[in-house]
Amino acid sequence: MKFFKYLFAALSIVVVSSCASLTGYQDGRSLGEEAFEMTGSLNLSQSPDFFFDDEEVLDNFFFPNIEIAGKYGATDKLDVGVKLNTNLNFSLTSKYQLLGDRQSQTALGIGADIGTFGLISSLWNAQVPLYFSVHPSEKFTWYLTPRYIFQFAAGDLSTTIHYYGGNTGVLFGRKNKFGFDLGYYQLSNFSSSAVDLITVGIGGRFVFGGKEEETLEDDSMKKKPRRRK
Repeated sequence: MKFFKYLFAALSIVVVSSCASLTGYQDGRSLGEEAFEMTGSLNLSQSPDFFFDDEEVLDNFFFPNIEIAGKYGATDKLDVGVKLNTNLNFSLTSKYQLLGDRQSQTALGIGADIGTFGLISSLWNAQVPLYFSVHPSEKFTWYLTPRYIFQFAAGDLSTTIHYYGGNTGVLFGRKNKFGFDLGYYQLSNFSSSAVDLITVGIGGRFVFGGKEEETLEDDSMKKKPRRRK
């Protein structure tokens, strides 16, 4: 009997957390025009406590998922991308840098994401993240991403869920970065008690190309001394 309770709890946490991507790993800086970034991460989502009719309490547990994301620098300030994880969540993402540039010690950006569960599901979510980061050096980043998520079923707004929370973490590395992420969200549909959800994870970001990189390579070639004949 307890096996079925764990199965029910696992399915519940998948439905609650999979409709929305709850990962971080992003700072306030944009990629830069024509740059491309790949992100991969392993994340654990903590379930709430589950209470059953027989008064048994099933303690919370962590449920794993793997997420990959791709992002492209459409302009110097605007990034667009996609996310896909093993919870069957698919998202289209965007980020616009509001303050600072790619060398600023402090950066701020805003995003707008839309996602769905299972690609063909009627469950959708819309996200508005705010990306803030501090860069004491080019090899260390601390970020904070407060986020609001509105989850709904197409054609049935009575099943909406509101997510309030965000992510924070640290990244190490100059161009390619590795880091740790921690997220906390409170879920509510205003008709029942709120549910707390915690996520933890590790991940890496890998950047390729970009106009700025091409410019640096050209400048490096120009600075090479010519050999005397």
